[in-house]
Amino acid sequence: MNKPNPHIRLYEKRGETSIFIDAEINDKGSVVLSGQDLGKAPEEFWGDSDYEYWIVVEQQHKDHLLLSLIKDKFGGSAQAFSNFQDYLTKEGIPYDFDSWV
Repeated sequence: MNKPNPHIRLYEKRGETSIFIDAEINDKGSVVLSGQDLGKAPEEFWGDSDYEYWIVVEQQHKDHLLLSLIKDKFGGSAQAFSNFQDYLTKEGIPYDFDSWV
């Protein structure tokens, strides 16, 4: 039995023009950020009620993406280590901690 690909919703707005933006890891291990606009705006602009778009970061670049995102979120602070640890705890992401004195 295959596990579903990891997937999160980043943004959702329902209305005259509904917008959905998602991130996932696809079957190839690539990061995919995708969006879908439905309704009035794409109908007026494209002549179709549905507009879909995406960015794919291939699996071999995923580590660079991950480290860049960690730097952007936690970099520039003397509390970077503890803030990162707190974030992992808050998100329920398992981790190991070790230290040496």
